[in-house]
Amino acid sequence: MGGENYSRRSFLKTAMAGVAAGAGAGDGWSQRDQAASGCEQCGSDYEPPPQQQGNNLNLIVIVSDTFRHDNLACYGPKWLENLETPNLDRFAEKAVVFNDAYAEGMPTIVIRRTLYTGRRAIPCSYFPQPDNVQLPGWHPMYHEDVTLSETLLASGYLTALISSLYHEFKPGRNFQRGFQSWRWVRGLEWDSYGTSPHHLLDVSDLVSPEYMARFPALHEQLSQYKANRNLWRQKGESVTQIAVEEAIRWLNDNHDQRPFYLHVELFNSHEPWDPPRRFLEKYMPNAKGPSFIEPPYDTVPLADEIKQRFRANYAGSVNDVDYWVGNLLNTMDHWGLFDHSVVVFMSDHGTMLGEHGQFLKGPDKLRGQVTHVPLLIHAPGGPGGKKVDGFAQIPDVTPTALHLLGLQPPPRVSGANLWPLATGDTRAIRDDVVQTYGWVGAVRTKEWSYSEIWKPEAHQDQYHVLPGAPLSVYKPQLYNLEKDPNELNDVADRHPDVARQMSSRMKDYIASGEGKTLGSFNGKPSLNTSEGLYSK
Repeated sequence: MGGENYSRRSFLKTAMAGVAAGAGAGDGWSQRDQAASGCEQCGSDYEPPPQQQGNNLNLIVIVSDTFRHDNLACYGPKWLENLETPNLDRFAEKAVVFNDAYAEGMPTIVIRRTLYTGRRAIPCSYFPQPDNVQLPGWHPMYHEDVTLSETLLASGYLTALISSLYHEFKPGRNFQRGFQSWRWVRGLEWDSYGTSPHHLLDVSDLVSPEYMARFPALHEQLSQYKANRNLWRQKGESVTQIAVEEAIRWLNDNHDQRPFYLHVELFNSHEPWDPPRRFLEKYMPNAKGPSFIEPPYDTVPLADEIKQRFRANYAGSVNDVDYWVGNLLNTMDHWGLFDHSVVVFMSDHGTMLGEHGQFLKGPDKLRGQVTHVPLLIHAPGGPGGKKVDGFAQIPDVTPTALHLLGLQPPPRVSGANLWPLATGDTRAIRDDVVQTYGWVGAVRTKEWSYSEIWKPEAHQDQYHVLPGAPLSVYKPQLYNLEKDPNELNDVADRHPDVARQMSSRMKDYIASGEGKTLGSFNGKPSLNTSEGLYSK
């Protein structure tokens, strides 16, 4: 399919006017005053969570963006045999490993809405945003949502967010709701942290002339990133290091302030894959020439040496995350926090690393390499090192954490408590899992994985497909997971009956959320209206 239609870059020019309009917006609680959709089904009142008395365990959540599940030994053979993740491998030995955890609404911001609120996002609605990303579900949290941090704050927790995920701090965002303190570690991707001159910077150390000629829009992004890097390298070897050191300082200052909730967002191992040299050397010794830190979203032929560099860069980025998360885990151990803290390590999604000739994520890449996420949860006295089967999804994290803290979830939570899977009280919570990314959806059972366009009329409009024309930009895909666990061989043409059954499963899940996944951004109906723009 035409990957450029789904690239964040392709929306940049059309979104700039909106960015300018939103640049003066405030942050935090004031974001509830932004324009929004009217939603008669969901009501318009924010109901503050009640004060509760739990067991006073701390909660520490660590999220590493774009971190594949098979980076870790607990999930079986690693995608790269010599990939080093010793710290997280050791953490898995004291945690419950959920073998079958998947995203729901995708990508980054949509996933954070499901993670922070414990509420499903599918079916997603599209609202134009002051952003270079224009996707259904990519918007602030709704006014009516109650977050995990708000729930814990009401129950006497000290709450803190330390994040290098710049998407959640863009103008109009409200993801720091409920956090008494929050720290934004800047400088990744498109973040306007450093000043890139109007004539753009020389990026010949990052990309070859031939590659730039194929992807000319990349120059602007790489120039911004290089300007950012010139700043953050004054503080550390990677943004991961800077963010983790902020988290360590916070723990050193507040480790005895029980109970507390510390949430750490690491935007790495998201692209650009630009690891410190000491980690890259493990996977590509004496690497020379352009670093090729940004793979294409398009499915295009690439030289073998470029693909090898992409994989080495990603492996080095993963190694960087593991090393610094290891320092954070050591700090927890130093203060004895594992004895009275629930600790979660997880990712939002994975990435393609050359499978199907593709890199990165996207609506055309809803396979296990992207949708299957690591989910490791340590609880004091829990069954450490236990591997648990049974489908789990990211909206389940909030109710599971609250259960382990002895607290009740807010009424709007739709995720499930996963802990009965860990204790053996149940063997399954659901028979399948569904994801959507843009207007493409996927459904997975133990035996099959299937994907197709879930809202053709919206897809046609956004990608300029003529009415009545075949949606050739995305052909439904079906994979037999028992025979092809890596989803490399599409068998949709050979099993049309299975494809129809899987399509029905996906559509049933989407239909079950109609009217339940809407909300408002200002607590009252808006003239912006959700009646247009594909929300129903």
